[in-house]
Amino acid sequence: MKIYNNLSKSLILLTVLCSIGLSSCKKDNPDEVVKGQAKVKMVNAVQADVHQDVYLDNEKLTTIALAFGETSDYVKIPSGNRSVSYTGTNNTTTDTSLNFTPSITYTTFLVTNKKGEMEIVSYEDNLSNTESTKAKIKLINLTPNFATGINVMVQGGTQFVNGLAFKEASNYFAVDTGFDLRYTVVGSGNVKTIQSTALEGGKIYTIWFSGTTAATLEAHIITDN
Repeated sequence: MKIYNNLSKSLILLTVLCSIGLSSCKKDNPDEVVKGQAKVKMVNAVQADVHQDVYLDNEKLTTIALAFGETSDYVKIPSGNRSVSYTGTNNTTTDTSLNFTPSITYTTFLVTNKKGEMEIVSYEDNLSNTESTKAKIKLINLTPNFATGINVMVQGGTQFVNGLAFKEASNYFAVDTGFDLRYTVVGSGNVKTIQSTALEGGKIYTIWFSGTTAATLEAHIITDN
């Protein structure tokens, strides 16, 4: 009976040690995939008369094909490395692989690059609270046509984006409502305006730019919250 008890205790101890070892290995495994959900919205930023549907791992995300300048709603997706593709009504597909972190919010854009080819770019969105009297904005240059970049400033105030380059996203800025924003291609002297009425206190915005010349430079405003 004593031998049986010792054997039983040994087996229990071995089982516990194995369990601890396996648990430790799992925690320290760098290849372990963290599962969860992210959120993403999609934008067609290609100046062409071709509407675009968006697919994630070959599953259609858009309910209606996006025209130039149009934005989808946020969609919840599985996190991790995913295949993203935009397919036009002309059956031309542009695809890439993007990594989505759990609980992070993203916007993906279909753009035309400096070679005239279409590609997909992605940016993280920060949807944390902002002051009720200020608008929180992020600016993205999505036109490849200006070597000097884009400047953005508050009317009669400080310039806060200087020479924003193609595919570059600014930090977030909290701007007072009630003031117009001015933007221009650096060195062009052709100044455009975002009216103060377009931005509301407590709201978060992504503002992206398109255009082929300084005269056709255009700001597109997406409300993120």
